[in-house]
Amino acid sequence: MLIEKKVLKFKDEIEIDTVSRSVKVRGKDVFLTNTEYKLLLMMASNPKRVFTREELLQKVVEDPCEKFDRVIDSHIKNLRQKIEVNSKDFKIVKTVYGVGYKFGI
Repeated sequence: MLIEKKVLKFKDEIEIDTVSRSVKVRGKDVFLTNTEYKLLLMMASNPKRVFTREELLQKVVEDPCEKFDRVIDSHIKNLRQKIEVNSKDFKIVKTVYGVGYKFGI
């Protein structure tokens, strides 16, 4: 069985391997939780689309105890801390105020 490797690359900033579920930022491995990975992949797969908190919540959060919209804010904050290191003026995940989030590259 042959597995096709699919890698999403965005400039020289971020690389997402959908087979190994690995992420590299500027060539360095970044370890994400399952929820953080799913959030990043969902937004990176649709980079021009703005996702509401509700959409993200329904599609990426599996634990029913975490099904409230502010939990997404917490996961986004953690994701940003891991992938936006040393990028004060460069945001990979952008906030669209009053709506939700989108991929920023």
